[in-house]
Amino acid sequence: MFAAYYPERFSGYREALVLRSELRASSAPDRVIAGSDLLEPDVLQPLLDRFAGDQGLSDPRAIATQWSKHYLSRLLISVVIIELRLDRHLPTALDELDIAFDERGIATAFGLTHAGTQSLDNGCARFCSLISAHMTPLIASLARQVRLSPRVLWSNAAGYFEFVVGALAECDDISEWQLSGAREVLKRRWLPDRQRNPFYQPVEYVDTVDNAGQPDIWRCRRMCCMRYLDESLGECGNCPRLKPRRGTEERQAATT
Repeated sequence: MFAAYYPERFSGYREALVLRSELRASSAPDRVIAGSDLLEPDVLQPLLDRFAGDQGLSDPRAIATQWSKHYLSRLLISVVIIELRLDRHLPTALDELDIAFDERGIATAFGLTHAGTQSLDNGCARFCSLISAHMTPLIASLARQVRLSPRVLWSNAAGYFEFVVGALAECDDISEWQLSGAREVLKRRWLPDRQRNPFYQPVEYVDTVDNAGQPDIWRCRRMCCMRYLDESLGECGNCPRLKPRRGTEERQAATT
């Protein structure tokens, strides 16, 4: 439905947004659930268990944060690309979606009730429904399930939002006007609907020196995703826990 509008670097996301009828027709019945059902512990936990088994993870909090990264990246990257490129408002509330999961418990596609409506607001208000009616209840449910701070999961979501907006800015066929509303989201502490903005400045760009002693820029999360809690995983490359270590490496590289 929207495949032609994805930049080549996001070609793997081209089938992430489809109509609900298409999703039901093309997926095994036991692989598709109603979005609102995802809030039920007895629906969510089997997905986490399948994911943990596939990834070889044992810590519940690390399982949840890693699972959320797959889910949130699939959702946010796709929705942001299509909403901005087509200036369209998509139906993204949990109760407006069906969601397909693969055998690993990873979200693969979101079935929309319709193909969206022309947006009446290019500003950051266009994302309020996605945040309040989809991610807020899902993150609350997931955090409660594994006793993890919701802020960790929001940081995962915000990081993907910032990433895709930055990636779109590098495309020749998207205007600054199209990007302006999304950029505004990253700058505001509060959203137009008076929610505290969970996407406010999720990352920082730090001046560093690479292994060759050349100036470089490091994209650093402001909050750790906690994946390191599972002994099979270390910190991610954007982890703020790496700051002291990177600072030492940078000083050494600069003096050799």
